[in-house]
Amino acid sequence: MAVMQFFRCVVSSRKFGVHNSGADNFEADNLGTRVPWVDTLQRVKLSVKCAGSVCEIFNRLLAASSWLRRGFRNALFFSVWWSCTIEAIPPTTASASPTVSEHFFQSSDGVKLHYSEAGTGPETLVFIPGWLMPAAVFDAQLLGLSPRFRVVCFDPRSQGKSDIFSGAHTPEIRCRDISELLQAIKAKKLILAGWSLGVMEVLDYLAHYPPKDLVGLVLIDNSIGEGQPPTSTASKGKSPPPRDRDEYLRDFTLSLTKKQLPDPLFQAIYASARRVPPSAARELLNKPYPREYWRDTLLAQSVPVLYAVRPRFEEQGNALLRKRPDLATVELFPEAGHALFLDEPARFNAVVAEFAEKAWSRSSKPR
Repeated sequence: MAVMQFFRCVVSSRKFGVHNSGADNFEADNLGTRVPWVDTLQRVKLSVKCAGSVCEIFNRLLAASSWLRRGFRNALFFSVWWSCTIEAIPPTTASASPTVSEHFFQSSDGVKLHYSEAGTGPETLVFIPGWLMPAAVFDAQLLGLSPRFRVVCFDPRSQGKSDIFSGAHTPEIRCRDISELLQAIKAKKLILAGWSLGVMEVLDYLAHYPPKDLVGLVLIDNSIGEGQPPTSTASKGKSPPPRDRDEYLRDFTLSLTKKQLPDPLFQAIYASARRVPPSAARELLNKPYPREYWRDTLLAQSVPVLYAVRPRFEEQGNALLRKRPDLATVELFPEAGHALFLDEPARFNAVVAEFAEKAWSRSSKPR
């Protein structure tokens, strides 16, 4: 009703020689708290010396202006949200709707392990998550990168949708699980990506099961054994972990990003962290290697490496660049949290896509 009254009002105003040349130039102020044509209507109302029915229409329209402002604000918010979401998908394939499939395979010791997959082709990008984390943390990469190539996201044992394992979670078992995953998916032209603890598990896997089809590495926000170890965030005067494990894991989940996680993703991460047995969680953090083990394992690889990190690992990135100037790429994310691919999915996906295309192109050339 208010819209019909508006158009009638505009027609009436033109009869009295009133013209609003700036009505189409909407200005957003704090996501839409200012509507310029409301001021024009007020001027129209003052200039019209006519029947009371026209004034009544103006009064009703001005009373409805707060409702119209909310409509503009909601429309603007939706457009901003949609542009940020669609930006995480490469522009040439943004209209595609990748099909995500869920798979399970049985490890050699009888544990059912899960992975998510999207995309096709021989080029395969495999993501290994961090401590206690599920494959779901890489959903933005699964959807954003799979229009270009095949993407696989792994749930290590006791994490995500994989079976909870009551036995030991030794480095040897974790390496074997990655090896059996790659056999199950028949990975070719492989790029391995590890985040946080996944960096160490990827490097440990390479030390024990060097794959023939490896063409690149993506190492995300953890130490690679170069230089001095970064200062632990736990030693900066923060309060000790709470006595309640659920409270600690909830705070840990919230600390992964600087931006607020969508509730479904927060719940998936939190649930995965809670279901890992406490003894396994502790065991996963106790790697029986010196720092140099990670450095030497990485330097032994002859494939391109993308090191995507926050500034706290910049020194290690610089050391890697000095030693492998022809193979290493270091990308800093100064505004992101530990899960930088969640804070900045569009930029992260673009960086990984460019790196992957170059790595695969390099692997196809004769050496």
